[in-house]
Amino acid sequence: MKPQGEKPSLKLYYFDIKGKGEPIRLFCAYAGLELEDHRFGSFDEFVAMKENGKLAFGQVPMLEVDGKHQLVQSSSILRYLSKVVGLYPDDPIVAAKVDAALDQEADAFTGTTVATYPARFGFDMTSDETAKVYETISNEVLPRHLTNLETLLKASPTGWIAGTAEPSAADFAWFGRL
Repeated sequence: MKPQGEKPSLKLYYFDIKGKGEPIRLFCAYAGLELEDHRFGSFDEFVAMKENGKLAFGQVPMLEVDGKHQLVQSSSILRYLSKVVGLYPDDPIVAAKVDAALDQEADAFTGTTVATYPARFGFDMTSDETAKVYETISNEVLPRHLTNLETLLKASPTGWIAGTAEPSAADFAWFGRL
């Protein structure tokens, strides 16, 4: 990590589960960033924040920076934190590799997310349809994406997904899913 200036005040809003919040928590711990980890006491607390417009896109995780900026989307939050501590690559090619690996993580698990929360995406699936989707994901989709991940790791001279000297945002995102 490169030495950086004054660190921002960070507060993470998420549920009391690992999910999409855990890579952010782990990244902050690794990078030595102090993080206030606010875990909702109830689903109603989340709904209230959503309804009062505090959550862009109505989703969490949400990272509040210096009490005045609200960042959403876990990959975007990880990119921001990487830049704050100097772990986002300066080399545009390496940065693109990190970004591609982050995007690949999202691609790999989109089907699972849709199957788990179909109403959120405008789908109404029967239990038989859901079972068929999960079977396809398990037998075709995830193996293909995990093979792609394995290829990246085998090609990496450092053992990190994008070949970076230290773990990148992509490593934390993938770790949280696996």
